[in-house]
Amino acid sequence: MMRAAVMRNRAFTIEDRPMPIPGSGDVLLKTRLCGICGSDLHQFKHAAEIDELVRSMGAPGQDLSKGMVLGHEYVGEIVAFGPETQQSLKVGDRVVSVPFLMRDGAPVPIGANVEVDGAYAEYFLGSEALLLKIPDDVPDAAAALVEPLGIAVHAVAKSFLNGDSHPCVILGCGPIGLAIAAVLKMRGVETIIASDFSPKRRALAQAMGATQAVHPEEASPFSLLTPTAPAIVFDCTGVRGVLSQAITEAPVGSQIVVAGIPQGEDSFNPMIAIAKELNLQFVLYYAPEEFAEALQAIAQGQLDWRPLVTGTVGLEGIEEAFSALGDPETHAKIMIDPWSNARL
Repeated sequence: MMRAAVMRNRAFTIEDRPMPIPGSGDVLLKTRLCGICGSDLHQFKHAAEIDELVRSMGAPGQDLSKGMVLGHEYVGEIVAFGPETQQSLKVGDRVVSVPFLMRDGAPVPIGANVEVDGAYAEYFLGSEALLLKIPDDVPDAAAALVEPLGIAVHAVAKSFLNGDSHPCVILGCGPIGLAIAAVLKMRGVETIIASDFSPKRRALAQAMGATQAVHPEEASPFSLLTPTAPAIVFDCTGVRGVLSQAITEAPVGSQIVVAGIPQGEDSFNPMIAIAKELNLQFVLYYAPEEFAEALQAIAQGQLDWRPLVTGTVGLEGIEEAFSALGDPETHAKIMIDPWSNARL
């Protein structure tokens, strides 16, 4: 048996669950560390609504009463190999991977449904073909940030960025916005303007690479741009109305990359976007090579990951951590160590 934090009805319980048994192509992983993602917070608050939306789109729903074990920003340690594995890595190796388990040739998300447990547990399963070995000198806390940094690498790759030829605006300085600031700095962008209500997040944005950080009610980030020069705007908020505001205020010819998780339906005036010839780009996840690039960037010291990590808890501290993450002045990224008794 193993211990796991199981989510049901907006609450976590620590339960004993059977040890996962690796199937064909699987590897049994011991959780060393797992980050709490904004999508985890979203699942915690809106699991029933998400399931209803999935059903409305014609996809099969889930039996949420089974409980869900979240956790996809993980560092694992190889414990055992299942059948039909190559075993090019070895027991004891530390690994990260894109958070999917291959089933019948199709990827199934890890830590986002009731059938495939994530890393808010002592052990979980991974697909051998997707594992990347972590270099020995990379700390667990840094490796656990590869997944959100991979999202940022993908978002920037989907933009029209060409060296430092475009100024960039980041709306919302949560973990993804902060990661995008770091990737833009790594890409050599000279003008990175971040916007957030939180003083702590604005300070973190500048620590991660933003050249300026403003309070959106005190100064529009778009007022700091040349009105006739196209910009690249990253909407990392998921807040209703922000996309419409960006379309209204962005310079002519700009691109808006939507990287936040939307909270329900939204609207904007398409005539404004047409008149300004704006480009809208929506992004999701990353390609495997972008995930690998994020690991390489951390290993080579191209990204300063340290400002992002602000706390660590054990399984019993997860609810407290979820509550703390509701206050942007308190924490940015909290890690879970299932083998620890740490509390905030």
